[in-house]
Amino acid sequence: MLTVLVAVLGGLIPTTLYVLLVWWLDRYEKEPAWLLATAFLWGAVPAALLSVVLELLLDLPLSALGSESVAANLISASISAPLVEESVKGIALVGLVLVFRREFDDVLDGIIYGAMIGFGFALTENVFAYFVPIASTQGISVGAGNLLLRSGVFGMNHAFWTGTIGAAVGYARTARQPLQRLFWPVAGWTCAVLFHSIHNAGAILTEQTACLSLGVSVIVDWGGILLLLAVALLSLRKESRWLERGLMEEAQRGILGDSDLPLLRSASQRMRRRWAVLRRGGVGAYRLVGRYFQCATELAFKKHQLRSFGDEGGTLAEIQRLRVELAALRAQAEPWL
Repeated sequence: MLTVLVAVLGGLIPTTLYVLLVWWLDRYEKEPAWLLATAFLWGAVPAALLSVVLELLLDLPLSALGSESVAANLISASISAPLVEESVKGIALVGLVLVFRREFDDVLDGIIYGAMIGFGFALTENVFAYFVPIASTQGISVGAGNLLLRSGVFGMNHAFWTGTIGAAVGYARTARQPLQRLFWPVAGWTCAVLFHSIHNAGAILTEQTACLSLGVSVIVDWGGILLLLAVALLSLRKESRWLERGLMEEAQRGILGDSDLPLLRSASQRMRRRWAVLRRGGVGAYRLVGRYFQCATELAFKKHQLRSFGDEGGTLAEIQRLRVELAALRAQAEPWL
């Protein structure tokens, strides 16, 4: 029982930290918590279960090579697994942009949702396919080494791979040409499968290459993660410009004061102001100011959606509603600003 508990916590604690880190990265317009949870749960349950079934079916012909042969393991790990897993995870991203397109603005949103799906998948795979079985059969010390490797060194991998698909889907969301909307998700999926395949091949060939192949996996994995982080930061800069443009227009309308603009367009200043409000006014004032910040951000982003995609699904009516709400929240929060 203790072994199982250690294995589960060993998967859950790092995953929670990674999820919070990615959630923090979305600095301006936080995605709905229920939708992020849906993405995470898709990765953790349906995607994980579908992957097991489909991989077992694809691996049946490999039995002729011998279940323990390097060739069979290499084909299974570097071809079957990446194709299946990135496909079932990617399905959710396409579904999100089709069903909840008003919550899906750009590349950063794609990375966030893709990472959440990846974290959910990794949690289930790590705990039930690796941590619990290894710790139960080989002991906690061996299990701890596996836990450190999979949750630490390679803990961001599934989020990286599916985040790559998400970035491509997010870019396709902003594309004007129909062919581009088709091309970019396929390109993102192809890259995710390739990176996943390189990683798995490196892990399988560790003994045959005196750990050199595993080193290649580490370099490719972390190089890709850093590249995806750079893309996310560039997308954040672009969102900052959307925010500045949208709020400048509201200041010209008289809904916001000129002194509000430097505060609203800086994520760090917002955070410092909310902590100061918490100390002076308590939780109620903290939440009120947070709602004011969020409403201003949503208004600016909806205006960008209107410029980019037109009045899809009542965006114009939503802008009018947010303007009324923002004026009311501004009046209530004024003592704390």
